[in-house]
Amino acid sequence: RVDISKKRLEGLQFFERVDTYASDTNIPGRKDLNVVVQEKRTGNLNFGLGFSTTSGLLGFAELSQGNFDILNWRTFTGAGQKFRARVQLGTQTKNASIELSEPYFLDQRLAVGGRGFYDEYSYYSTVYNQRDYGFDIFGRKPITNFLSMKLDYTIQEIQIYDIQTSSITPELFDLIRLGGESDLESRLTLGFTYDTRDSAFLTRKGTRIDLTTYTAGGFLGGDVQIYGVDVDAAQYFLLPYDIILLLNAETASVVDWSTNSETIVPIFDRLYLGGANNLRGFRFRDVGPKDFEGNPVGGNTLSRWTIEFTFPVIERVRFAVFYDGGYVNPGSWEYGPVRVPVVGVPGKFSGGLNQDVGVGVRLNLPIGPLRLDYGYPVQEDSFSSRSGQFQFSVGYQF
Repeated sequence: RVDISKKRLEGLQFFERVDTYASDTNIPGRKDLNVVVQEKRTGNLNFGLGFSTTSGLLGFAELSQGNFDILNWRTFTGAGQKFRARVQLGTQTKNASIELSEPYFLDQRLAVGGRGFYDEYSYYSTVYNQRDYGFDIFGRKPITNFLSMKLDYTIQEIQIYDIQTSSITPELFDLIRLGGESDLESRLTLGFTYDTRDSAFLTRKGTRIDLTTYTAGGFLGGDVQIYGVDVDAAQYFLLPYDIILLLNAETASVVDWSTNSETIVPIFDRLYLGGANNLRGFRFRDVGPKDFEGNPVGGNTLSRWTIEFTFPVIERVRFAVFYDGGYVNPGSWEYGPVRVPVVGVPGKFSGGLNQDVGVGVRLNLPIGPLRLDYGYPVQEDSFSSRSGQFQFSVGYQF
């Protein structure tokens, strides 16, 4: 219980340090728990440059306040609300968002909030760009010390634009046309998280399981009518010499449930694998069904798994070795790797089982955690590159 209380205080992000110690009392068999905290600055204005192998070079500006008060018009501080406004511009992405949340709505352990957003992505495909804008409202509620639930409602306009009509294949163009080039999506998401990890920043032991279900359309309105399920589980083991073993697996499926037999799951709601966060020996979205030019077209079912060991090198630096595997299938609830014949190219297949092995470095720096991985494919389809991939990313992987 002491560790749980300490983790909750650290999770508030109000304190630089949280220390606990016990002291004797006049009651036999009982002790007082004393908590010593060191407050930290809760308001920040940050500017910076970043880079990732997925989204390229980018710059950002962010204003955040972890002790915000929307009703205090003089200083806007003091109520413990969370506020963040961020603008990010890059070579392959443009993003802007503003978010406000109340961690203890009506003095209950219930977090509620809302977010407005605008996003543009040019790295999703070489033959089209994607634009999303809208807002969402959300609620988060702990059920037990380790189990919590979330409920989100999102309404957004999703547009596929700048389609390269001179180079796009008929197969991919038909998928975009049938799924919709500009759709209003009204989505409700219900999720549960079970989390016993000892730390969210450098986990040495514990479990995290995320179950997410969602539906769009129907009584919610909008142009998109789908539902889906995603289960992601991670188990951490602390081995001798501070070696950490991570076992991680995920499976997901999405279904088009419209009454129109000609509609399909839109290209922007399909499932993909490949890149820094899953199969690291492959390019972004490079695992799964493709057209005859090798462009990813996504699928309706995926499964993936990871085995990773990290070893301490020096303070704040760890070395990693890993294995990733997975597949993306075209059908909903279609489990087991499926090799998909490529239309117009006899003897060529896409999808099926893809696997990689690799090494990496984990840097826990004051500016944030950095991950550098090199993955090499050991099993791929007819289109995926046999050469290895460097994957660079910022942030923690859960």
